[in-house]
Amino acid sequence: MRMSFMTSAAFNQNPSKAKKEASERPLVITDHGEAAYVLVSYAEFQANWKAPETLFSALRDPRADEREFEPERIGFDRTLEF
Repeated sequence: MRMSFMTSAAFNQNPSKAKKEASERPLVITDHGEAAYVLVSYAEFQANWKAPETLFSALRDPRADEREFEPERIGFDRTLEF
């Protein structure tokens, strides 16, 4: 993903330009030459940084197929060999 960069001084002088840049791609705002903040559009934020609603959705691999997992059932009468 491409990003734009802007100094904090430039951001303070022209926030409209920063908003325009952030509407096209994430904008990294630097402070003393170090990345300090990232400005993104709200749509970008919702699409990429929204927290999952459940642990299952956080851990789920969306590329995996949707087959049910049926593990083999074992009873307590079987002895396990190690």
